[in-house]
Amino acid sequence: MNKNNKNLICVFLVICFVFSSCLPAFGLQTKNEKNFEGNNIIFTDEEITIVFSFSEPVVNDHSEYVTINVGETDFNHIADGSPVLPVKLIKEEFLFGTEIISVDYEISTTHTISLDKKISFGKCAPKGTEMDEVYNSDELFPSDWVTYHSGAGISDDQIRTFFVARVYPVRYSPLNDEISYIDEISVTISYKEPSSPILNPISDYELLIISPSSFKNKLQPLVNHKNDIGINTKIVELPEIYDQMSSDGRDDAEKIKYYIKWAIENWGVKYVLLVGAIKGQSWDWNLPVRYSHVVPPVEQEYPEGRFISDLYYADIYDSEGNFSSWDSNENDIFAEWNEDGRDIMDLYPDVYLGRLACRYGFEVTTMVNKIENYESDICSESWFKNVVLISGDSYNDTNHLNEGQLICDRAAEVLPGFNPEKLYASEEFDINKNTVKQAIDPGCGFVFFCGHGNPGTWNTHLPPDSEGWATGFNTFDMMFLNNKNKLPVAVIGGCHNSQFNTTVLNLFKNAQESIKRSLWMPRCWSWWFTCKVGGGAIANIGSTGLGTHGREDTDFNGIADYLEVLDGWLELRFLELYGIDNQKILGKNHGDAITEYLHIFLGANDKMDAKMVQQWVLFGDPSLEIGGHESLNLI
Repeated sequence: MNKNNKNLICVFLVICFVFSSCLPAFGLQTKNEKNFEGNNIIFTDEEITIVFSFSEPVVNDHSEYVTINVGETDFNHIADGSPVLPVKLIKEEFLFGTEIISVDYEISTTHTISLDKKISFGKCAPKGTEMDEVYNSDELFPSDWVTYHSGAGISDDQIRTFFVARVYPVRYSPLNDEISYIDEISVTISYKEPSSPILNPISDYELLIISPSSFKNKLQPLVNHKNDIGINTKIVELPEIYDQMSSDGRDDAEKIKYYIKWAIENWGVKYVLLVGAIKGQSWDWNLPVRYSHVVPPVEQEYPEGRFISDLYYADIYDSEGNFSSWDSNENDIFAEWNEDGRDIMDLYPDVYLGRLACRYGFEVTTMVNKIENYESDICSESWFKNVVLISGDSYNDTNHLNEGQLICDRAAEVLPGFNPEKLYASEEFDINKNTVKQAIDPGCGFVFFCGHGNPGTWNTHLPPDSEGWATGFNTFDMMFLNNKNKLPVAVIGGCHNSQFNTTVLNLFKNAQESIKRSLWMPRCWSWWFTCKVGGGAIANIGSTGLGTHGREDTDFNGIADYLEVLDGWLELRFLELYGIDNQKILGKNHGDAITEYLHIFLGANDKMDAKMVQQWVLFGDPSLEIGGHESLNLI
């Protein structure tokens, strides 16, 4: 070997050594996809240790309250009635089925700072008062320096085990008027990977369509279309599912969920489209639903004992690969979380799932035609690059924020390259069937309504301070829309707009309540918008239950909490996944927004966070490519 070759080999080895020693600094992934950003990370066999260093907390005075800031943290914990405190987040993905054995930590010496005012608290409910059990206690809040949870969900087309930990560098003792804080913490995660993969790499079918037998023939053109554009699709009738799962599942809904599990394990299914809802105007279902009983007793305007959750069908596994039944106490009441107890719920979606809430065969035909036409080509920039933003002043708050306008302005920012058409309610401008029609009829890629609603209407308040209502936009106004095939993806911020268990028969059950809450509607608002002939939307995302946004700016960071937590966070993140992250698949963006929400907020152990993701339903084809087929070519 000559001298020049030896020199080249030496240089190459030096470069390899330097590069490999800097892997964490470069943010590259090593075994098990490590992605921590600690000051020091140590990997050993089935154990990870992460060390974080924190600067001294900064106490900021804001008249009646103070806030606490620590520069090295990721976000502020904002939950209704709880002290606002900084959080450092740890997120990790393991092989599916990995067991988290233990989470241990060592902290530096603790220090204290005396406060002359209370720490600001989150306001996410109509009243938004301090939580007595926290502010009247001398115990430290939160109860530990580190909290964590695990789950299983789909990530980059694979089901993985998620581990998420919250590190609190500051804890608060309200009655003692002081905070305790640390300079450094070392967190050690011990885990055990499965001895063999739980799921084998199979890709027979990407999209599974589940429907009653009466819809199968009308859905066959959609199956053909999906196969033609390269999405391997299988349609299965409900009787076939019930027969195959005869020994699994206590009722029809659980049999469907077990069948989805079987399809994941035997076909490699990633997308699931449920087709069906109530039969006509009866109280019977042509494709069943599951009701959640997560009941936040004080966080909402009125008690809501249950609500529909299609997330039930998407959350198949827990973190170790077991079936996620949502009924861990086996009392046949699903997703309970109240003062009497809490069912174990993973909540992370394991498939990307949507529903066409069809009551009649002609609705199936309408949606099949819409999807085929939409995906038959690339949507024209002349209309697709429009985004219609519709809002007003949502709450009467002390800071005089116009929350709806703020969140719509932010929505325009996360959709760069789009032309925003802003319909903001005011004394000079009304939101009604004419103004909405004029904005939507020319065509748009997205439409975002953010305000208040029920199954029959959407509306918003007039500024300042939510005094008075706009005219609003109700289900019967939709008949005047004429945007034809220029169809938007609709994101709806409003209570109950997607509550698809309404029927005219409710007038005979409880007429007064039915009329008050629009429970007598032949279709709910969101589904009416989606299945409209000659226009409307290609898909719709909204709440089946009572929605909730944040209020005020309780961490005083200059951003309204309306944008940073609960419904507002989900709505913006969905739009951002398309506009900033360049993700084009409808169901993936819907599912990933839920997954990211759970990473950030589930660790707060707040019932409202579970409710937010459970009631956030997608009406539409989850495999749909936003912007039309091969829309990645759209500039």
